[in-house]
Amino acid sequence: MTIPNRRSLILCFALASAPAQAADLATESAFDWSGPWVGLLGSAGRIGGDGTLVGVAGGYDLQFDRLVIGIDGDVSGGGLDARRAGARYEIEAFGAIRARIGYAFGRFVAYGAAGAAFASAEFAGDDDMQIGWTVGGGLDFALTERVRLRAEYLYVDLDRQDLRGVSFGPSGSLGRIGLNYRF
Repeated sequence: MTIPNRRSLILCFALASAPAQAADLATESAFDWSGPWVGLLGSAGRIGGDGTLVGVAGGYDLQFDRLVIGIDGDVSGGGLDARRAGARYEIEAFGAIRARIGYAFGRFVAYGAAGAAFASAEFAGDDDMQIGWTVGGGLDFALTERVRLRAEYLYVDLDRQDLRGVSFGPSGSLGRIGLNYRF
């Protein structure tokens, strides 16, 4: 009688456990990302000025196999400010409406997003609404079946405005963290 060597035993155990591992992967890939969600959002970066913003976000996603598509919107307040032409420029509120497309792998969705951006800005005491576009990407992670954590990067380009005789078109980037609840 021959005693199997260590490699043969490892191969036998690996083959015997393969169905269980495949079942685990199938269960994980079946995680559902479809439905409405709302959440809190924190941002830091530079769009015409440096600073931080805090706000709310919401959206709706649909999942087709591993493809996740959706739409989301957010509104944040705080301040991104700088000095321009000897006066203070500040984005007091920022928001975006974006379409998203992503790929789900288990409890993660990696996505790209693009859409419209808007900001309420003040320059030397005059208020103005600036509109532009945004593009970015990120990663959603399901902490539980309903609670999701989001990390993303946005590039924002706002339209050129003539603010008190100074032509200014702010652009820049935001790093954002969100905590969302899916219904």
